[in-house]
Amino acid sequence: MRIHTLFTGVANTHLMETEHGVVIIDAGIPHMTRRILSKIRVLGHSPKEVRLILITHGHIDHAGSAVALKRITGAPIAMHRDDIRLTTTPSLKIPPGRNRATNRIGAIMRAFGFVMPLETFSPDISLDDGQSLDEFDFPARAWHTPGHTAGSMTIVTNDGEAFVGDSILNLLHVSFPLFWENPTAAHESACRIQSLQPRVCYSGHGKPFALNELTNFVGEHCE
Repeated sequence: MRIHTLFTGVANTHLMETEHGVVIIDAGIPHMTRRILSKIRVLGHSPKEVRLILITHGHIDHAGSAVALKRITGAPIAMHRDDIRLTTTPSLKIPPGRNRATNRIGAIMRAFGFVMPLETFSPDISLDDGQSLDEFDFPARAWHTPGHTAGSMTIVTNDGEAFVGDSILNLLHVSFPLFWENPTAAHESACRIQSLQPRVCYSGHGKPFALNELTNFVGEHCE
């Protein structure tokens, strides 16, 4: 499999090329459909070769173009049921910030959400913890890693790539999410991701980071 990462407005969208087509992991903000499909075509695939649209969590910067992508590709949308509440109403729902500064950022993002509302949806597939994605010709499993949101998920391929969404960021350095619904769960999820021993982690924001960086972060913050 080959991984291609696009910056789609605010967050990262990851395209997984498999033997049988393409899997989209996170769909960016609204109006990123053309950018995502253009990259898929550059890679030599048609939109109809998209097998699955995976959403790591229900925030607008990760789910904003999901419906439009489904409309064109015909691929099902999959996410954890606990975040359906976030994708069935159009307003932006930002959890409490990790500190005073991120609370201010959250206020700005909430205002941004009213300018660019989410096209609402319920997923075609509600993923369970540990669910295999083999039926979509994608050798990976989905793991429930709540904290940032109640339904946050991490996708781990059989080759050891982990797509962690916003459960762990790597902007200036590896860190917890800027916002979290449940800080205790966020700490536990970071430990769980490390226990899965991914070779490399792809975050929703920032650059990929290796297992040793994740292990160091967990050792400093999760014990």
